[in-house]
Parts: sequence; C-alpha cells; structure tokens
Amino acid sequence: MVNLHPNPRFRAGSACVLGATGSVGTQTLDVLRELHIPVSMMTAGENAELFASLVREFSPRVVGVLTEAAAKELGERLAEDGHPLPEILWRGDEILDAVRTTDADLIFHSIAGLAGLPAALAAADSGKRVAMANKEAVIACGELIFSRLAASGGELIPVDSEHSAIFRCLEGHELRDVNRLLLTASGGPFYGKTKEELALVTAEEALSHPTWKMGRKITVDSATLMNKGFEIIEAVRLFGIPEDRVKVLIHRQSIVHSMVEWADRTVYAEMGRPDMRDCIRYAATAPRIAEVPVPPLDFASIGSLTFAEPDDETFPLLNAAREAVRIGGTVPASLIAADEEAVEAFLAGEIGFTEVSSFVVETLGKIGIYWNINEEGAAYAAGEARRVCRSLIERTRRM
Repeated sequence: MVNLHPNPRFRAGSACVLGATGSVGTQTLDVLRELHIPVSMMTAGENAELFASLVREFSPRVVGVLTEAAAKELGERLAEDGHPLPEILWRGDEILDAVRTTDADLIFHSIAGLAGLPAALAAADSGKRVAMANKEAVIACGELIFSRLAASGGELIPVDSEHSAIFRCLEGHELRDVNRLLLTASGGPFYGKTKEELALVTAEEALSHPTWKMGRKITVDSATLMNKGFEIIEAVRLFGIPEDRVKVLIHRQSIVHSMVEWADRTVYAEMGRPDMRDCIRYAATAPRIAEVPVPPLDFASIGSLTFAEPDDETFPLLNAAREAVRIGGTVPASLIAADEEAVEAFLAGEIGFTEVSSFVVETLGKIGIYWNINEEGAAYAAGEARRVCRSLIERTRRM
C-alpha cells in the first residue's frame, strides 16, 4: 500500500509524462508550465498534431509513440520547422526501458485503462516519484506495483481526486487510527433518474458530466457509477482498508473531494474546486503545497453541502466492484476489461446505457478466476473478459 510519508526533500528537477495528449496529460502539462518544471520525456497515443506541438514547446529529449508510422509522422512534423529531433521511440520494450531509466525525478502516469499497466510497472521500477492517475493498474496489480516501488526506492502519490484527498487527510498519520474512508461522488449526469429513463439516454448525454473535465471513457464510467466502484477497489489497494470500511456518498456540489473518519469518529475532509490540476500539483510538490493565484472557496456563496446514499439498485456496478474486490484474484482486472468492452460498444451505438451494467455483471458471472496476480495473469483474465463480453453483445444483437 501507499507510503503516507512523502519524501520531505523531494524537488522535481524534471518530469516524464506518460499519456501527454489525454485529458489528464494535458492538465498535467498545464501544471508543469505553471511550476516551471521541464519535461525530459513524454509519450502519446494517436493525436499526432497535438503531440508535435507539445514536443516543440517542451523539447523533451525522449518521446514515445505507439507505431513506427506515428514515429515517422512526428519526425516529419518536427522537421518542417527545423525543430531539433528528440530520440523518437515506438517499440514497446524500448519505451518501457526508457521509463525505467529516465533521468526525470517525477513520472506522471496518465495513460488510460489496462493498457497502462506495463508502463505503471516500469515506472515503479524507476526508483522515482510516480504520480499515478491510472487507477486500472493499481486495481489489477496494486500489490505488484508496491513491491516494485519498495525494491526500487520509489514512491507513489495518487492523482485521482478522491484518493489524493484521502492521502492528504491521512498524510503523516497511521492507518490503524482510521475507522472508515468516505468517497464522494457527484452522481453523474443521471442522478435521480429511474431505470426506465436511463434506458433511453444517449451517448451524448452520458458524456455531459456536471462538474469534472475528463476523457470519454471515464465520463461514461462516472455516469454508470462504475468509476466510483473502481475507486472503492483503488482505495482498498492504496490504503489497505477493507472494502466494507469504504463508504460512498453522493455529493452533488463536488466541493468535498473525500473524507477520513477516525477511530474517535471525528472526520477530516479535503475540500476545494473540482479541478484535477490541484491533485496533479500536489503530486508534483508533496509534502509542500504550492501557492496558486485563484480565488478562495466562497462558502457563503456555496451555501450548503449535501450528501446522500447512492442508489445501488439503479446503478448496480457499485456492488459489482465490491463483489470483485471481495473475491480477489484477477476478478478486478476482468471487471475493468468487461467495462472497457461494454462502454466501447455503448459509445459506438451498439448497446443502450443500461446494457453497459447488464453486460458487465453477466460477464463476471461467466469468467474464470485466477490467482496469479501479475502482469501476465491480469492480461490473460482481461482478454478472456473482453471475449466473453463481446460474445454476449454479439449474441444480443443477433436476437
């Protein structure tokens, strides 16, 4: 589990950003600009035009892309204006080796999904501070990540807003003094809707999150409450707290980012603007807190803060996540993969919104359970879950 005592002497001389063109990646670069932290390495997926502009701006010495064609295109784009070419890597093993041996002090991991697991393990091997925004890697192989961090002398700071909040509340304290962790959830765009109403919602509606700026997949997961289910498992992995002591509360204002209830039943809460850059900034500077020129919270204008129980019947993926972490083994990895497959089908117009939950739950009832919790075991279980979920979707479409 995570070390609650971040290195007090840490100063980021340079950073490595994995997944630089995604939602969290671009917000990470906003923070690095603000803090004047140079970037020595960055990787990206498919947005070649944006990536080329970022490479021109930050001038990293090493960059990584997914394919040889992408490497060629990036080189050509940079050569057009005479920009000095960085070392451009596209083979997966070369990129992972570069992460393990990076000279950066700080690695921001913002690659989305289970695809980010190999990079998470490589970052853990580096011996550096890892600012972890990839919850799927922690959920699938958290124990392995932490054992590698311990071996390398590295440290992990969570970037997810809820777990960043809990980390800040717990920092310097002892986990034995904790009674419960209280995760807050906005409730997504469909809070209060019935199952019948949810059956009619569109992908466009699901992608309209009321408060947070996020990528497409995580925005849909927020609408189904799958994301909050993942965060339950992530909290178990990060903080070593049993699942039944992690409570979810619907908090529509998104001001309280999460809370810690202590053994004496007093509660610490972390509050602030709903802005991922606050979590990213803290991961870059902890245990120091950087000054930010933004207006303070105006509690009089906010007026009131409300909390409510989640509707587990209408949003069944919360309980699916609890069941997955209770069973253990590779089931959490299978849950992630089944959800990735179902959400992709929903966004492609193949299935309805409520069918995302149905297919995920049905998939979990049909998969094998494996106990080899390593990169290969997680990949095997995830592949099986994707195949099962896809076959269920195809069978339904033929009916």
